[in-house]
Amino acid sequence: MNLETELKEKLVCLAECRIDPETWSDWWKVHAGEVKKMVSCSDFRYLDRVPGRYGSYSYMVKCQQGAERYLTKAEIPFCHSDIYSRRADEECRLYNEELEQKRIAEQEEEQKRQEMKRREIEKLSGCHILVGGKSTGIRTLPLGAENAEIIKLLIEWTELLAKEKYREAFEMFQHYNHELDWTPELLESAVYGYGCPGYTREEAEREFGSSDYKITSLLENPEKDEILMQIDIEYGILSEKDAEMRCLTGTDYENIIGDIHYSDVPLNGERSDLTAIFYIKRVDTENITLSFYDLHVM
Repeated sequence: MNLETELKEKLVCLAECRIDPETWSDWWKVHAGEVKKMVSCSDFRYLDRVPGRYGSYSYMVKCQQGAERYLTKAEIPFCHSDIYSRRADEECRLYNEELEQKRIAEQEEEQKRQEMKRREIEKLSGCHILVGGKSTGIRTLPLGAENAEIIKLLIEWTELLAKEKYREAFEMFQHYNHELDWTPELLESAVYGYGCPGYTREEAEREFGSSDYKITSLLENPEKDEILMQIDIEYGILSEKDAEMRCLTGTDYENIIGDIHYSDVPLNGERSDLTAIFYIKRVDTENITLSFYDLHVM
């Protein structure tokens, strides 16, 4: 049997739903290159279909349409069948059902996550947070400390910046100098430069039209709880590829066990789109600290 005759027989089988997806796919992979030379570009395009996202039968429906198009033009008789179509509909139903189940599971997981956050924030209610004073230098916490303890450090850091105590805030944590060698002065410029460090106030004024931005108190902010809810604390070990993507190659990234995205940092009395990024880092076998990474607009 020559290829042209074999092709016509296969296409009739396709049109009449008498060939299974695997058999058709295997045949097409072997002969597609030769078929391309035998049929028109448009006919080949209709036959050379991309697998469907719902499953193999949604793919077969598209191939069947291409086969029927070719056979109709060539006046080759066939008897249309809707077997592929019915199975494709079932695939689509199951696909959407699975998506909905996944959406519900993710929604429930997010609700649990938000509830855990609320409980962490509730632990801070009435809790005295020391700002500056005797507690100076790099802050550490026991390995396994609750998120509420980490959030307390972020609040202290914010309050120091609100008091424009940039050096004290800077000295609270370690720093990853991925693009800049962070200093208290650069931290200050990142604040008044709205997430763009390195400008003098005069340069920021010319470049951005203002250099009056100032981090303000989180504790006194009327949206304090909403801002605290936006703090994302995620634990996980960085791979070598992760470290490379985050410009941490050559650092002690092996000690990083998590990261923090502190968004909505209060600026000029309001929630802003400034985000402070920190890493959670082991300092020894029993203690962790935070390492400041960046302050920028997300």
